[in-house]
Amino acid sequence: MTLLRLFLLAVLVVAVVMAAGWYVLVPRSPTPGGPDAVAESNATLKDANGQPLVVTIWQPRELKGPAPLVLYSPGWGGTRAQSRAQVENLASNGFVVVGVDDHASDRATDPDKGVSLELLTEAQTVESMRRAERHVTTQGNRIVEVLAALRDGQLRDLADRIALDRVGVLGMSIGGPSGLAAASKDPHIVAVYNLDGGLFGPAARRIGVPNYFLMSSREAFPSDAELASPDAFTRNYARVSALDIPHNSLRMERPHGYWAHIAAADHDDLADGLFRMRRHLPIRTNFERTAINEAIGRTQAAFFRGALLRDEAALRALLVRSDQTLRWISPSSPPPGTATARQ
Repeated sequence: MTLLRLFLLAVLVVAVVMAAGWYVLVPRSPTPGGPDAVAESNATLKDANGQPLVVTIWQPRELKGPAPLVLYSPGWGGTRAQSRAQVENLASNGFVVVGVDDHASDRATDPDKGVSLELLTEAQTVESMRRAERHVTTQGNRIVEVLAALRDGQLRDLADRIALDRVGVLGMSIGGPSGLAAASKDPHIVAVYNLDGGLFGPAARRIGVPNYFLMSSREAFPSDAELASPDAFTRNYARVSALDIPHNSLRMERPHGYWAHIAAADHDDLADGLFRMRRHLPIRTNFERTAINEAIGRTQAAFFRGALLRDEAALRALLVRSDQTLRWISPSSPPPGTATARQ
């Protein structure tokens, strides 16, 4: 074999390896899994004080009303596009999703000026818990204001085309307990899907919303080593996470309370962070990203379909079916007082 042929063969091998690496490792935005094409638009609503509330609407391109409505609230300081893959998937499955930014996304108007959880000392941890409670209350009110604006017909294109009697909230991180806070104020919010959010605030401690789904990352179940870590942040973060386990267990004793766990997922993987390159090992493959995203998408569509449309067939088909990606902590809810969450 001549040197030229050897060189060309080496170039071909390198090209194949690089192409395979790109296909397997470089994140790609997923395609929504439902049958409907998705339309996206922005609008500005007004709250009760006349202040602007900028929202994004994701809906089926051919909307057949009245369609079920889900309000989306992102994580601390996040924007309404933080979980784009998930809200687009819901829209492709027939839901109208209206997303609003977290109130701390604008640092200039944030009362805490961008400060979120500080966990380096015991005093910081205590103050952070108080700050989180205030944050949940404020963002919960924001969600209620969006729903009130929709009820007032401020989005004319959606008037009479969305169902406002039974509404869901999808909340990422602190958006989850914010959804619970909103549900405690507006009885039309009957379902909250919490993406790994801690139960901050009294509204989150109360079991008020009739349909509740908690999707947890690996961080929801800290190890003994993390709880006793010499690193203050790791130790305090683990202890804050552990506080929620008994509260979540109590929620699972009620009908229509569901708890699933994706052990391979970090907190940010439960939003669009899943589709960014990880900065630490192990490197995630696109096969893993697809499996995690599809597991989340299936449970969201099934949960909201059951809660908002009273069609529980899809959710029943998923229950108890743990696999390599998703594990059910409490896969179904028998009559109150008879179930205990398992971990």
